[in-house]
Amino acid sequence: MSEVMQEVLDSLAKIGKQWDLGESVGRVWGFLLFKSCPVTQREIVEGTGYSRGLVSRSLRELKRGPTIEERREGRETRYSVNTSLTESFGELLKRFLAENIKPMIELLSASLSKIEDAKVRETFLVLLHEYRKMNLAVLLFSKIMNEINAMPGNVEMEKLNEESERISIKIKIESDLANGGGKKW
Repeated sequence: MSEVMQEVLDSLAKIGKQWDLGESVGRVWGFLLFKSCPVTQREIVEGTGYSRGLVSRSLRELKRGPTIEERREGRETRYSVNTSLTESFGELLKRFLAENIKPMIELLSASLSKIEDAKVRETFLVLLHEYRKMNLAVLLFSKIMNEINAMPGNVEMEKLNEESERISIKIKIESDLANGGGKKW
């Protein structure tokens, strides 16, 4: 494995750890990114140095989203990357929203009426407000990722500023509409 590839896999492993997916998930996904054709689990084991069990768990985690494709060929299963880096990141954000932020908003909302202590209730309200802001931020960022992914792959660097301006205007309008016509927090 080249030194550059090793550095990239190390970085993706760190990202996997930071996003609470696990280092192995990041490294396995990175390994698949470098492959131009589908690979077997045995090839992933050899390429990452991980045990078969750890690779299997990592592949199972990656299959939860549309990040990898699994295809049977005879007696073997082959794996390949199904989406781009930005599409995968967008899917990860949506999953983070669904699995972490929305359940917390529901829990805090449902618990609020049961809190008798005024100070604790106020703390819950502040926390609920923060989670709702986080929810909006993740939704907006997901929309930005969708807009970026819809851009042609060969967009020149000069046009990126124009595209970023168009996206920010579109997102601002959608955000204003979502917040009741532009009301401030």
